[in-house]
Amino acid sequence: MPSPIAHAVSGYVLSELFPLKSRPFHQGKRYHWESFAAVFIAIAADFDFIPQLLTGERFHRGLTHTLLFTVGLSLVIGLLGSRFKKFSAQKLIGWTLIIYGSHLLLDIFTAGGSGVQIFSPFSDVSIQSSLPLFPGVHHSRGLFDLSHLVFIGWELGYSGLVLAGLSFWKQTQSQKFVE
Repeated sequence: MPSPIAHAVSGYVLSELFPLKSRPFHQGKRYHWESFAAVFIAIAADFDFIPQLLTGERFHRGLTHTLLFTVGLSLVIGLLGSRFKKFSAQKLIGWTLIIYGSHLLLDIFTAGGSGVQIFSPFSDVSIQSSLPLFPGVHHSRGLFDLSHLVFIGWELGYSGLVLAGLSFWKQTQSQKFVE
């Protein structure tokens, strides 16, 4: 499964591609609160490891990795955000669906493991791409196993590519405003 590196970068890039409020590319502020919110939302599905650490029960890739949870969380964030931040609930719900949903999508494209039961509790079918984009992680080998260097290198390569693509896109968009 992708680590918080890939999930965070994906959330950040999606928040730049689909901003909640339009902002000029030459604006002085480099980072916005929605970038940090997007990173948090993109990683949030993996916070299911906390109850797993506390109880010893298996929670990872459970409820937080389902479409039902994704929709529910998006509705809560959308309704609360529209009430307190004066955003359109529809726009905030859609934005959250995209950002949080990116986590599930990246997990589907991981080698190894049992896939993701995104339709749970309605179906026990696990979804996993036959064309994985991310190598599997061997947690049983411990935190400091050298095999993790391949995984981390792959994640950094993915992140670099995605950020380079965003940078290129921003340059083309800012040139449209100059012309």
